[in-house]
Amino acid sequence: MLNKHRIKFIILNFLFFMLIAAVVLGEYNQKNSEAASANVASRYIEQASERKEQQENIANLLHETIQEELPGIVVWGDSFTAGVEGNSMTIPLVLQNLIYERVFNNIPVENMDVSGESSNTLIGRTGSVPYVVSGFTIPADTSKVEIHLTSSNGSAVAPLVHGDRGVNPVTINGVQGIISTVEESYFFERLEGGEAVPVQDDTIVETAAFKDFDNFLPIISMGENGGYETNQQLVDQIKSILNMEKSNEKYLVLGLTSGTAESRIELESLMASVFGEKYVNLRDLISTNGLQIAGITPTTEDLVAMEAGSIPPSLMADEVNLNAKGSEVIGRIVFERMQYLGYFDSVQRLVEELEAL
Repeated sequence: MLNKHRIKFIILNFLFFMLIAAVVLGEYNQKNSEAASANVASRYIEQASERKEQQENIANLLHETIQEELPGIVVWGDSFTAGVEGNSMTIPLVLQNLIYERVFNNIPVENMDVSGESSNTLIGRTGSVPYVVSGFTIPADTSKVEIHLTSSNGSAVAPLVHGDRGVNPVTINGVQGIISTVEESYFFERLEGGEAVPVQDDTIVETAAFKDFDNFLPIISMGENGGYETNQQLVDQIKSILNMEKSNEKYLVLGLTSGTAESRIELESLMASVFGEKYVNLRDLISTNGLQIAGITPTTEDLVAMEAGSIPPSLMADEVNLNAKGSEVIGRIVFERMQYLGYFDSVQRLVEELEAL
């Protein structure tokens, strides 16, 4: 039979053993916990690195896609799209805001609209049917010299009110300079001095638009100020602009808003047959749905106009030009047609992928 000292000794040894075991087990668990934490941290860092790499890859792909498919949008038109005095809400601005909010914030919309400009003058600005000059000599210095400017199709050129809208700087016979107007006369001023340069009759004036909007998606609104004799001639002028663009499969043609359903039936039928869904019949869309889109209750005058298929006065600043509400309505119509045609699809898909990471 064990004595009390022997039992006490055994108990103490057992307790000591248990203490050692607890210490060893604690150290083991701590090491495992530290290793697990290190693995978790390492995996987190690895995942963060992978996610950052994915984000960079998608961001690079997004940049490449925009450059290839939609580096920008250029709106060619007159006061209808440029806006009139007191109306800062232009169609290009509405479109820019919608693209910024719903697509991406790095696709510019360039407003190349000039109030009062004829279709023939507009196609000269784009460079699709270029301006030409009569023979003259470019001075060696930077003094202004008067020039005679016409269209290469033989038509007269209406005054270039805004030379910066796709015109300047121009290049004439290899010399870069600025075209300016004084009343109905045109002047050329070279940017840098050099040798005098003779210029022959019918030398082409290369406008800035020859290069500035390479691969941009064109939106064309022209014809309210004349510049064509037949409906087919207006269509041909529009097609000349589209033929300049590398991405001419993507474009929009905006129909005229003046007139009635009866007076515009021939032109609108021709436009629809030539351009299909890329033709936006603004007169028809706005006369039927414009006030509803704008959230405006029609007046008696509006109802009369709409019955005839005309734009309701509540959306107009005058007989031709839109007010702010009218510009907003058309900007939304244009944006929705571009979405319908899938012009933003590739960019939106990549933006969604980037936001999901």
